[in-house]
Parts: sequence; structure tokens; C-alpha cells
Amino acid sequence: MLTLPNMPAVQYDVVTLAGGFDQVTSAYQLPPGALRDCINFACRATGGYYRIPGYERLDGRPSPSDAKFLPIAMTLDHGKSITVGAVGVFGSVSGTVSYVDPFKRYVTLTKTPISFETPFVPGAIIIAGDTKGSADSYYSGLTIKDIAINNAAAANIYRADIQKVPGSGSILGVCYFRDNTYAFRNNVAGTATDVYKSSVAGWVKVDLGLTVAFTGMSVQPTEGSTLTQGAHTAIIDRVVIRTGDLTGGTAAGYLVVHGTLGGPFTAAAAAYPGGTAVLGGPATQITLLPNGIYNITVGNFSANPDFERMYGADGVNDIFEFDGAVYVPIPITVPLKPKYAQVHAKHLMVGVGSSLIHSGIGNPYAFEVILGAGEIGTGGYITGLLVFSGTQTTQALMVFSRNSTWILYGTSAADWNFVNFNLGIGGWDRTAQNLFDAFALDDRGVTMMKQSLNYGNFDSGTLTYNIRNFIHENRGLATCSALNRENNQYRVFFSNGYGLYCTTKPEGLVGHGIVLYPDPVQCSFDGDMVDGTNINVFGTADGYVMRNDVGTSFDGKNIPASMNTNINCVKSPRMRKRFRKAALEVQASAYVEMQVGYSFEWASANILPHLFVDGEGFFSGLSFWDSMIWDAFFWDGKSDDSIYLGMDGTGENVQMMVVVDSDYVAEFTLPSVIFHYTPRRGNR
Repeated sequence: MLTLPNMPAVQYDVVTLAGGFDQVTSAYQLPPGALRDCINFACRATGGYYRIPGYERLDGRPSPSDAKFLPIAMTLDHGKSITVGAVGVFGSVSGTVSYVDPFKRYVTLTKTPISFETPFVPGAIIIAGDTKGSADSYYSGLTIKDIAINNAAAANIYRADIQKVPGSGSILGVCYFRDNTYAFRNNVAGTATDVYKSSVAGWVKVDLGLTVAFTGMSVQPTEGSTLTQGAHTAIIDRVVIRTGDLTGGTAAGYLVVHGTLGGPFTAAAAAYPGGTAVLGGPATQITLLPNGIYNITVGNFSANPDFERMYGADGVNDIFEFDGAVYVPIPITVPLKPKYAQVHAKHLMVGVGSSLIHSGIGNPYAFEVILGAGEIGTGGYITGLLVFSGTQTTQALMVFSRNSTWILYGTSAADWNFVNFNLGIGGWDRTAQNLFDAFALDDRGVTMMKQSLNYGNFDSGTLTYNIRNFIHENRGLATCSALNRENNQYRVFFSNGYGLYCTTKPEGLVGHGIVLYPDPVQCSFDGDMVDGTNINVFGTADGYVMRNDVGTSFDGKNIPASMNTNINCVKSPRMRKRFRKAALEVQASAYVEMQVGYSFEWASANILPHLFVDGEGFFSGLSFWDSMIWDAFFWDGKSDDSIYLGMDGTGENVQMMVVVDSDYVAEFTLPSVIFHYTPRRGNR
């Protein structure tokens, strides 16, 4: 009897996709799940790599990613056609065409006043008075891929309604405050900066109001009361006392007012309920010089949460306080204009050149020494101010310069303790952020300043040694930074469109991801919506404000994403293996498609190349209207799925490649891959 030789059994190797982008570590020292190359993939804090979500423009009108659509089965008349964007009547439904089926079976509408809960009445399709055919019924034959494509198409219709911030040049600053977005941009002539607020009608210019100087005040007027001088009146919005004392009747400063009537004020006494003051002359319109770069924070000098306000500086104008309606310029008598403002320990802290200047305690308007203000010299040009946990009894203020970091301990001028934390480690402008530790982009890379157990002191370490080539290539190009608290990410953006996503945990670095935006980020702000949802908004060079981490596209453009893993020797270098199959685990809540490929032995030219294999994942949670209809809501999906890739080849090691390039594929995560292989001989 012929005896067949014993063949090695098929074995399995589970590779956790973790570690992030690494350019410098030796291949044999680096885990097989780390990345040798990546674009628009980042590390998930809970494990795996995720194709990042997109971003979309905003101005207060309905968000593109919230767009809904209705599919209508149709029969077109001979020679007739329908184009995307057309507005018409389709039987009993009216709306805007967002997608036309290439096979002319159906058309989808968005901006419709009804949903699937409303019975459909068949009828003619009429667009601009022209009958195109008949609308027969709701169309229920959509696949889950069709739904993803139609969601993206409907988003594009809403996207077209959203406009740039009026003016010229790039967005100079953004802030998200009380569920509204505020943007700073030069006017069309470039002679001044205007402030705009998002609204249901789009961007609305904010009237910054007027100021009128006063002296001799003994009773502080109530905000909202009327200032009267003969026939001239105005509404008092804010009272700013800069010198003197109310008790002695010597208080002097200025009022922020609006609604002036009856002509200009004059240099004479004026009255308000409960008191009088001497005005310095006519009220003056508040204006902003152009081309500042705005750094904005949110703080509160009151126990009342309704008194939370924005504070900011731009290096060109006076620092300011702004609550969305009342803009208060706060002048400081110094040679330079402040670049940074931060609320800390009941003081407004201001970075001006190499000086740290603070207001009087509890009063953001008081910058006179007699009112408790003061100045601390640092010895380096300030590039950031960051509030952080300090001792057991107080916060600390981190003060950054390009090559140094200081920490201010204490609660007031009575006990300030200004300590040089680290010579040689600092941060670039606008890169300091507070996640659970302090982060900043230094010349050497991203530095994490971690609070130690040594009573409020800090330890530092650089997180980006393994991507130092990327850091060196983009050194000096940083424009701003941001956080994503859900993913434990510190982010830095560069003027060439690249960005660095550092995913971290309190115990250390998870890994890096590289992103590339077609709209380079010029300025950024992290805030919270009223419902607690974290939101990041950023401004672009061409005048749009974007919401980040939302949607399936880069504001309508494809998200080109790819990742290439390190080699996997299956724990046996120099041993050849016959690779047979790979199972790539996928986690998602929407339709996913990608191309998955592989190469052997560092993509050796001695081994035949292998084609990419298209993979599709089908996941639940997609409905194309507020209420499901049977046969259109997909019940057979899963939140976890696998894409199986047949492999045919032998080599010492293998690398995986994943490529996605789409405007309709939503965010998804790749936690692991399982290789099926058979051991072979050793390499000779």
C-alpha cells in the first residue's frame, strides 16, 4: 500500500492590529500589527485601527450628515431625463433630486416634507412645468450599499446650501459656545476683522457695539439699564472700571453700549438709574484690526454658570471678553498686543511677548497694579498657556515658550510661585493641550508632561521618537492643535494639510496615525454641545468653517485612506510558510467596503505580486428615514464581521495592505487579522 507523507497541518496566527505608525524601529523588533505606512487611519484607544470619519462645512443650517432621503420608483417617458439638484413634484411627494439610479428604476429625493409614514399617491413627475414621467411608489429595492451612496448624495444637496464666512482670506479664529459657532475673518477689503455667528439662516455678522468713556462714577449702573444725556440714550451692556474707586466717586473706565438714539453723546454728565457719570465724548464703534490669529478659551468669573464667557487674544488687537452678544475689548498698557489669554485661579492670565500678565483677582477687566494686577517675566516668548492640575489645593498654569516650560503655582499675587519646569522642552504656538496630561509639539516631537506623585510636580517625555522623520519633515508647519476625548487623542495640524493623531492613555502611548486633509486646518476649537457631545470645529484657508469627525467624506470629497502593516514572521523568522487565507476582523455600524491585499518578504520582486481583493462588510443600524419600512431596513447585519482574503503564496513573512477611497463609506475599525498558514522549510 502506498503511504502518503504526513503533511503539516494548517495553523493559525492571530495578529492584534495595534502599535500605530512607526518609521524607525527594526522590523524584527516591531510587532506585526504595527504600521509601516498609513494615511487617514488612526489608533483606537480600545484597540485596532480605524478609518477616520470625515468633516463637513457648517454655518448653522442643517448638517449634511443629517440629510434624509426618500426613494421613489419611477417610469420615465421616452427621451426624458432627470438631473441631480432639480426640484419638482413626484406623485404626492415634492423635493429636491439627490440621486438618479443609472438604470432609471428610481430617483431619490431630499428636503421632502413627508416620510415613509405618509401614504404615497402615484402621479406625474413634474419639474419646472415639464412632465418627465410617472412616480409609481416608494422604491424598496435598495441594498445597504445603495443606502450608503444615497445618504452621501443627499448630504451633498444640503452641503451646497452652506456658505463661507463672508470676507476675505483664511479663517482667523473659531469658537463653539452655547451651541453656536463663532468665526473671525477679515472683511472683503482686508481692512478689518469681522465676527460672525452661525444661525439657521447661515452666517450672521455680530454687531460689536460701541464704547463710551466715563469718569467720576460712584454707583455702578445695572447692565441693561438706559444711559441718558438730554435727548441722547443708549443701552448699557457692560461696565468696565479701569482706575479709581466707586466708594470715592473716582471710578473711571468705559461703558459698552448699543442702541444709541438721539445723536452723539458729548463730554458732559449723563445719568442712569441710581447714579451719574461724566462721559468723555461720543460713543465709538468697536472695530478689530485685520490679520490677527485668535486664541480663544472659555471661562467664568462668577458662581453662576450663565456667566460663562469667551476670552481671547490675537496678537494684533486688545484681549476681549465675548458672550455671543456683547463684545468687551480689554486694553492693557504694554508695547505689544497679547497673543494668549487664559482664565486661571480667578484671574485672566495674558501672554504678551515674554511677559505673563494677570488681572486683579475676580476681575478680568482690572489690569492696573493698584487693582491687583501684576506681571511675571519668563525669559522666552510665550507660545501657550495651559491650566493643569497642580497641588492638592490649587491648579497650576503651564506657560510654554519655544524651548522652555514654566509652571505657575499659587492662587494670587500673595503666593505665586513661578517655577522653571524644563529648559530645552517647550511647544510651538497653539499646540499646547490638556487631555489627562499636558501635551505640546516641541522641536523634537510631541511631548507629554505627566503629573507625578511628587506633590504636584511633572515628568516629561517625548512620544514621537518612532516617527521622527515625519516630525522633521513638518517641523515649523504646525498651525494649531485639537483634542478628541472620546478617542483619547491629541492632534496637531500642519499648513500642508497633514495632521498627526496621537492616541494615548494615562499609562502611555497607544500609537500614532497620520491624516491628510484636502482643506488644511488653519485654526481649531474643541467644545461641548449642550447635550454633552464633544465637538471640534476648524477654519480653512478659503473661508469655510468645518465640523470635524462627522460624515463619510472630506466635505464632499473622497477620503483616500490606506494602511500597510509591519512584516509578520509568525514567530519564526527565516522559516518559509505557505499562506492560505486571512480573516480581517471589522467593526462598524454602517456599510463598509475596502480593498485588501498582501505581499511576501518585504514585497520581494522574486515573488509574484498579488491583486487586491475587494471586500464588503454589511452592518446593521442603517435606515434611510426616521421610521423603517419592511424590506428596506436591513436586519441581517452585524456590528462585527470579517472579510476573508484568499492567499496563494509562500514566503518568510507577509504584510497586509488595506485601501479605501470613497465618499460614502463610514468610519470603521480593524481590530485584528487571522492568518491561515502551513509551515515549510527554512530559508537557505
